[in-house]
Amino acid sequence: MPVIAYGQFLNSVIDFLIVAFAIFMLVKQVNRLMVKPEEPKKEPRLCPYCKSEVHDEATKCPHCASDI
Repeated sequence: MPVIAYGQFLNSVIDFLIVAFAIFMLVKQVNRLMVKPEEPKKEPRLCPYCKSEVHDEATKCPHCASDI
């Protein structure tokens, strides 16, 4: 009669999950510690009339109310 050894299977699955979780946490910490390159700052959009800074999607200047 064949024997079903499910205990060994469950033990292997639990061991795999523990190792996978440990590797996941290690990679997560290494990625957090790595220095990310800074993105270049965009030049602010200026109103052609009053030279105030205006949002990129604006169609009117909030300072002088001119059309951009």
